[in-house]
Amino acid sequence: MSLRRTMPLNKPLTILFLVFVLFYCLCIPPEVQAADLMAMETTEVKVIYPSSLRGAAREVLSMYPQVKREVEAFFQWQLMQSPTIVLAIPGDRDAVRSKGDLVVGYAVPQRHLVVIFYTKTKASPRDVEVVLKHELCHLIVHEHIDQELLPRWLDEGLCQVVSGVAGEIGVQEEKSLLELFRRSGGVISLNSLTHRFPTEANRLLLAYAESKAFVTYLIDQFGKETVLSVLDEMKRGCSMEAAMRNTTDHSLRDLEKTWHRSVKARDTWLARLSYYLYEIIFGLGALICAYAFVRQMRARRAYKDAASRNDEDTS
Repeated sequence: MSLRRTMPLNKPLTILFLVFVLFYCLCIPPEVQAADLMAMETTEVKVIYPSSLRGAAREVLSMYPQVKREVEAFFQWQLMQSPTIVLAIPGDRDAVRSKGDLVVGYAVPQRHLVVIFYTKTKASPRDVEVVLKHELCHLIVHEHIDQELLPRWLDEGLCQVVSGVAGEIGVQEEKSLLELFRRSGGVISLNSLTHRFPTEANRLLLAYAESKAFVTYLIDQFGKETVLSVLDEMKRGCSMEAAMRNTTDHSLRDLEKTWHRSVKARDTWLARLSYYLYEIIFGLGALICAYAFVRQMRARRAYKDAASRNDEDTS
């Protein structure tokens, strides 16, 4: 009987390897796991990137401290954990489509992770900065408020007010809220935006626009400090509805109704015409071209008829 002699395992190295594999599987999104990844790190943040985005990673690393300060200044909270930022190139269409074709970035607060699809941000440092700011807002809000207490519309509305854009769906020219109302078939109630947003493109854009508009309305009506007081109450475990009533003396439902009335008051006939300005211009242009074509055809026919009569007279 022969005995096989095995090499003893180096336990510290084995544990370290398993921790690395676990981090890779849990924290790195599937769309970038196949890439040749590299990392840069400071005491505040870690940036993971494919080798082709080394320059972009340096930009993110240099802009991060200022973006973090701006986010903390707005909320008057500190971002307590150091995030991991992944710069991804969306090569797998199925993986990207699972998040939506409009998506340029997203946050995973439970993992303190931000993913930015760098090539979909037009590769502009300014665009990357506002997307990063938007996603850091998600991280800081979820650090301080229990996810069960945080409505999706409030989360997205706050992040848009701070960053200026709907970061997840790209840095693009924002459409009028009223225009989106008309194109999407009417308003979406905030209650239906508590847990999730629609997946259809126009309704998704409307959900983001409504969230930003309502948070902006609250700030305009009651001031930024009142909105921050609502967040502080929620941080202490109060529901959003109760926090809103405690700080504004109004129920969320009443505030939403008042906001709807203020939006509808701006929905004039002139405003409605402006929603379809390009369609109207192109339609008028098409009519002018058709009129010019018909007129030219008539002129040619009249010329031919006149020429035929002249030929008959001479003969």
